Amino acid sequence: MTIALNSALMCRQQEALHRQRAAETPLAHVRAVALRAAAAWGRQAVEAADIEAGVRRLLSAEDAAIALEFLIEDAAEPAEPANHVVSEGVAEATSIRQSPLHCGTGAP
Repeated sequence: MTIALNSALMCRQQEALHRQRAAETPLAHVRAVALRAAAAWGRQAVEAADIEAGVRRLLSAEDAAIALEFLIEDAAEPAEPANHVVSEGVAEATSIRQSPLHCGTGAP
């Protein structure tokens, strides 16, 4: 599983963009939304900088252990046939087409 992370630089650029948008708009509600977005990007920038510096990990040790348990369980379970869900859907669609109520004529 790959997790895409925003860099601290990109987060700061987005923060600046939203602050600029807030400063330039005459509309109060647009300004409020832009300032909230800027604040969120600022928080994300701090988290990204900590991760980039190695101060913080993406997952806590406890969360990583839980995620590992799920991966192990998934690997141990036998895989279901790929056509399992599709065949159920086809059977349902077939029974709907053959239903006398579906065509409205009363004839199958």
